[in-house]
Amino acid sequence: MENDIEHSIARLAYLQARIDGTLAYDDHRSKLFPSSTGRTILANISIGQPPIPQLVIVDTASDIFWIMCNPCSNCDNHIGQLFDPSKSSSFSPLCKTPCNYGRCECSLNDQLTYRITYADQSAASGTIGLDMLVFETSDEGTIQVPNIEFGCSHDIVYNKDPGYNGILSLNNAPHSLASQIGQKFSYCIGSITDKNYNYNQLVLGEGAYLEGDFTSFQPLYDNYYLSMEGISIGEKRLDIVPESFEMKANGSGGVIIDTGCTLTYLVDDVYNLLYDEVRNLIGSSSTEIRFEKVPWMLCYAGSISRDLVGFPVVTFHFAEGAELALDTGSFFQQAGDNIFCMTIAPISVAGITSKPSVIGLLAQQSYNVGYDLIDQFIYFQRIDCELLSA
Repeated sequence: MENDIEHSIARLAYLQARIDGTLAYDDHRSKLFPSSTGRTILANISIGQPPIPQLVIVDTASDIFWIMCNPCSNCDNHIGQLFDPSKSSSFSPLCKTPCNYGRCECSLNDQLTYRITYADQSAASGTIGLDMLVFETSDEGTIQVPNIEFGCSHDIVYNKDPGYNGILSLNNAPHSLASQIGQKFSYCIGSITDKNYNYNQLVLGEGAYLEGDFTSFQPLYDNYYLSMEGISIGEKRLDIVPESFEMKANGSGGVIIDTGCTLTYLVDDVYNLLYDEVRNLIGSSSTEIRFEKVPWMLCYAGSISRDLVGFPVVTFHFAEGAELALDTGSFFQQAGDNIFCMTIAPISVAGITSKPSVIGLLAQQSYNVGYDLIDQFIYFQRIDCELLSA
C-alpha cells in the first residue's frame, strides 16, 4: 500500500507537469535488439550533432563506453554509418594538458587515450572525448544529453560476434554510462533469440523501472556481486553448501550478474548437483546427446516446446528474498531443429576455478532488471516487456 501511495503521488505530479507544460523528461530510453548471433543484446542510441545512430552491446561488466570512429582500422563489420568526430559540432576531445577555459583544443598527440581488452581477446583503443547522446523518451520524443564522456575507437581487434558499433558500459565505475546518467537504469529482456520480438528496452536515469523483488549488491571490482543463497527445481531445494556462492578472503568466488555473458556459469559442485537433478527429471523421455568438444554440456534430442511441457521452474534465490525464476525458455536453449541444451555451465570450463559464478543474459529473459547504484539494490520484476512499452 505504501508503494501504491508513493507511485500515485508521483503519477499525479507527472500529470500536473504535463498539463502545465513544465515536464522535463528524465527517462532516456533505447530499444534493444538481439545481436546477429543471439549472444548479446544491442541498444540503439545516437551520438553527435548531427546525431549518428549506433548499435552498441549492453554490458553491465564494462567500465568504458566506446564506439567505433573514423578513421578506423578493422571496422569492416560495423552497422550503418561510423561516427566521425570531426563532423560533429558538439564533439570535444579530452586533453592530457588541463583546459581551464572554454572548449579544449588539443593536438592528436595531446589527447587522452585508452585501450581495453576483453576476455575473448577482442580489443579497442583510441582517444577519449565528450559529445552529445540522443535517446528516445516515454512520449516517443527524444532527449539530448550533452558532454557524455566516451572512447572514440580508431583501432579494433575484432571478435567472433560482428554487427555492432561499440560497448555501452553499465557497470559501477565512475566513467561508465550508468554512472554518468542518473546512476539508475533498467532493462527488460523478453527474448534474445526472437528477432521479431520488439519490446526489449533499456531505460537510463530517473525513469528506470525499479520494481519487484530486490536484493542488495556489492560494487566490487566495479561489478555487481549478489548474495545468492540457493537454487530450487520446482519445490525441491538443492542441497548446496552455503559457502559455494560466497566470496573468499582472497577476492575469488562470489556471484555477479552480467549482460555480456550469454550462459550462466556456476561453481562445479553446484553445477554437478543441478546437472544430476535435470538428468533424473528428464530421464529416458528424451535421448541424451553428447558433444566431444563440450562434454560438460547437457543436451537432448527434441524440442523445448514439445518435449519439456511440465518441466519445473528453476529458481535462483538471493538475499532479502529476491528470486529469479528460469522457465524452460531460459533454462534451456534450442540449439538446432531437433536439439536443446541446458544453458548452465561449470565455471571450470573457463579454465580458472577461482572465477566468480556468473548469471548470464539467457537467465534474465522475461524479467525487467533494475539497478539503483546509489542505494545499491537490484530489482527483479517478472513481466512481459510489452506491458512496459505500453
